[in-house]
Amino acid sequence: MKGMIITRGLADGSKRYDAVWRANGRQRSKTFQRAHDAEKFLADTVKKVHDNTYRDLRPVLVGEVFDRWLTHSLDVRVKEGSLKPSTAKSYRSMLEEHLRPAFKEYRSDRLTTEAIEEWRGGLAAKIAEKTLAPKFYVNLRNLLHAILEWAIHRNPAYLAHNPTKDLERLRLPKAKKRPHFEPEQIDELLKAAEASPPDDTIIRLALYSGLRRGELFALKWEDVDWGNGREGGQVHVRRSIYQGAITSPKTEDSDRVVDIPQQILDELALYRLMYPAVGEGFIFRQPSGCPLDPDAWHKERMVPILKQAKLRAPLTGLHSLRHSYVSLLIAQGEDIRYIADQVGHSSTRLTEDLYAHVFNRVKVEAMRRLGAGMRSSKNPAELARTGENTREQ
Repeated sequence: MKGMIITRGLADGSKRYDAVWRANGRQRSKTFQRAHDAEKFLADTVKKVHDNTYRDLRPVLVGEVFDRWLTHSLDVRVKEGSLKPSTAKSYRSMLEEHLRPAFKEYRSDRLTTEAIEEWRGGLAAKIAEKTLAPKFYVNLRNLLHAILEWAIHRNPAYLAHNPTKDLERLRLPKAKKRPHFEPEQIDELLKAAEASPPDDTIIRLALYSGLRRGELFALKWEDVDWGNGREGGQVHVRRSIYQGAITSPKTEDSDRVVDIPQQILDELALYRLMYPAVGEGFIFRQPSGCPLDPDAWHKERMVPILKQAKLRAPLTGLHSLRHSYVSLLIAQGEDIRYIADQVGHSSTRLTEDLYAHVFNRVKVEAMRRLGAGMRSSKNPAELARTGENTREQ
């Protein structure tokens, strides 16, 4: 079966092109405005018929595609454990708030690249107004792409071609330096936090463990290894909290053991006397025993403390303490593999990429110290001889 293109003239002088083919015992057709599109579609379709990969289409409203994807893909992946509930919740929110309003009324086989480009134009305006992050647009596009790929591989399929494939890709700017606090700023922050316990304990543990916000508020007393009382101990990161749901940590590497200083263990021991375990034993808890909500704590407690310390700025919060922790370890000259293990990065390359500006600063300071040492003598050879003479004496 080769198929054919039928050209039809319309009353207004324009033309339409019908791609005609036969599959599964029936003759089928699809109309295009451009001959090139009809020829390309027909060639692809005939190839699929010959390869036995052809699928009949069952067009439905894109809103129905979304509903069926939620039920037959998203929910199933959560139940089988291949997708975290927190991630599924984020996908569902993105779909309901951004994708469904834009595309629900389109018929699936008539969802075109042009329609998606129009939607993209609206998002571009928001990016220009700085009310939408470019990265969030990329996430929306990737989600739409994944849903439409799922719709194509149904049998019968809801559409034959994924129009997101023809979209020009957005080139994201390089990530800005991640905000962190310098040592003197940390002192100011801790001073401000001391006026509102137990917030100071939360902030100190975040600063000297590098835990992510969700990991910090999901800690239980059973996760603390108190050590020998002299050299520090550890906390076991076994879970995370996101929008009230307890989940596994962010990635496989996030499930880890983190070293913490003895001073922090001592502070936790005192904190436990004031706030003993209730219910499931969450360390930072509500009176009922339920864990504190990270978002609510940030707005109600962290923001006022930052303002008091005159450190309030965009993107600052507990995650800034995580970056401060990494910066402190880098400045101390700690091994990069140890730092990556502490913060749960999958590779040292990730740590180096995220904190390249800190590593570069440390290198500059190291060279400055070396230069200062060299200037203390007329030349390196004389410095070496001086050292030798000293040893001989």
